Amino acid sequence: MISDHYLFVILLAATFLMLFISFIAFKKRQLSVAKSCILLMLAASFYTFGYAFEMISTDLDSLKFWLKLEYIGIPFISTLWLILVIQFTGNERVLKRWVYVSLFIIPALTLILHYTNDMHHWFYRSIQIDQDAVLQTITVKGPWYWVHIAYSYLGAAIGMVLYVRMYLKAVPAIRKQIIVMMLGAGASWCFNIVYLVGNFSMNLDLTPIGFTITGVIYIWGIYRFNLMRLAPVAMEKVFETIVDGVIVLDYENHIIDSNQAAKNMFEELKAVNDPSAPIQYVLLNYPQILTRIRDMESSDCHVSIQSKEALRHYNFTISTILDSRRTPLGKLLMFKDITQLIESQEKLLANAKQLAEFHAFKDNLFTVVAHDIRDPLAMLMNLTELMEEELYDLGSENIEIVQEVKDQVRKTFHLAENLLDWFRSQKGKMMFSPRVWVLTSVVEDVVQTFEKRIDLKAIRIRIEIEEHMQITADRDMLDLILRNLLSNAIKFTGNGGYIYIGAATEGDSVIVSVKDTGMGIAPELTKSLLQDVQPVSRTGTEGEKGAGLGLILAREFLHIHGGTLWFESVPGEGSIFYFSLPFTRMDTDMDPKQIGGA
Repeated sequence: MISDHYLFVILLAATFLMLFISFIAFKKRQLSVAKSCILLMLAASFYTFGYAFEMISTDLDSLKFWLKLEYIGIPFISTLWLILVIQFTGNERVLKRWVYVSLFIIPALTLILHYTNDMHHWFYRSIQIDQDAVLQTITVKGPWYWVHIAYSYLGAAIGMVLYVRMYLKAVPAIRKQIIVMMLGAGASWCFNIVYLVGNFSMNLDLTPIGFTITGVIYIWGIYRFNLMRLAPVAMEKVFETIVDGVIVLDYENHIIDSNQAAKNMFEELKAVNDPSAPIQYVLLNYPQILTRIRDMESSDCHVSIQSKEALRHYNFTISTILDSRRTPLGKLLMFKDITQLIESQEKLLANAKQLAEFHAFKDNLFTVVAHDIRDPLAMLMNLTELMEEELYDLGSENIEIVQEVKDQVRKTFHLAENLLDWFRSQKGKMMFSPRVWVLTSVVEDVVQTFEKRIDLKAIRIRIEIEEHMQITADRDMLDLILRNLLSNAIKFTGNGGYIYIGAATEGDSVIVSVKDTGMGIAPELTKSLLQDVQPVSRTGTEGEKGAGLGLILAREFLHIHGGTLWFESVPGEGSIFYFSLPFTRMDTDMDPKQIGGA
């Protein structure tokens, strides 16, 4: 016969296991199923702990004490287990407050009748001690004891039915958790059945010993199948609420599960009767998807699916499901709806095309208009110059009017030229043909074009450049840069002022400067003068006006050359504009006349 001391140790071990499971469940107490598990394990621990000391009791009073301690938990074990099963299987909606009250009526009466048994003997007819038995307690059961047993087994039966129903619908990963829960509960119930219908002469209740096995199974399930991390019903709810379509396959490409979003995407999934049908038969009309599944291509791809309402677009990804040992278990197919994104992209492309066509029309119109304005202005400027010369010869009194007309025509002509040059630079249509030039010759040619404006203001110009200094530049662009800088210097220099044009080498560059003794630049304009903002236009000392495009063009053309433009200015004292260009050293044997511009 097994020593009662060995049984005492086993029952204490079972108590420890029950309490340990309660502790693990307490960490997940935000889940209702975890709360039920805590109470269930505590109730079972009262049973095993009290029964351990009942076995070694030697007098009737201590035996009754430990028996009453056991019944703090025994009446509630079946009810708490049924509630746990209801929550675990996703039927928690039926657990209204009145349901809870109804479920605990019989357990509460059992506890009361057990504690008051000496008054009515409804639970035990009698309680005696047998010194020769393994368990010295001998009880004759009363009528309420069998009510308690019947109620407990009714709860057990209902719970098992719920487990079986859930098992038949669950995916393999969830089925493992269900089996663990069923085996854990079944161990204690089986031992209880043996006690009720087995060898009564032994008089030993094996149910608490069954809780030892229950504890071992649950501990194994917690660490092997993450039993307490997330109840299967919670996993199922999360799975169904994912907005992306999800299809889970086993390693042989049979469908394990799919969420509602995937079924809405693929009508074929709704028509599948066999839950483990091969994916290649279900999605037969989607060869692109099947090819990627077969080849196990994990990169994203674009899939279009024609639904009843409209064409839908999805971003399709496939990944491998691995277990803790990195062994492949199956595949996860994800379909993210990107229809709105694709439609937005198509609208943007259509708008971009329409905008490009509009810009092309605008550019053509701008070119035509600018050319149509420029050519008549050039002819008109030539005519006014001829008229001015003839009036000078005749000494006409209308010479001032003709000069004003000529100045206005010239300004408008230069504006049209600047606009055309700026437009060509923006469109990348400027011809860039750099050559080596003697800088003094280029500067002198530009100064000569402003000779009359210089004379009218009695401005004195000094060119302080080495005679044979060379630069590499596109002549047309260089002329425009110098013309704009010199025009500004004349514009903002008063009568009798000075303009100095100089150049100095600095490494592989030539730094050209145009200095004037004019009105200078106001501090509030210095930051915006060379920025990509609205062109800055200022009035000159004699009321001269401009469009403000000159400096913008100069900077653009210098950028093409790899040079830069900057300036210094003191209001009331004048300004110095600098620009850099590549420096070319002239061969000592080369005749300056052989160089362009000499």
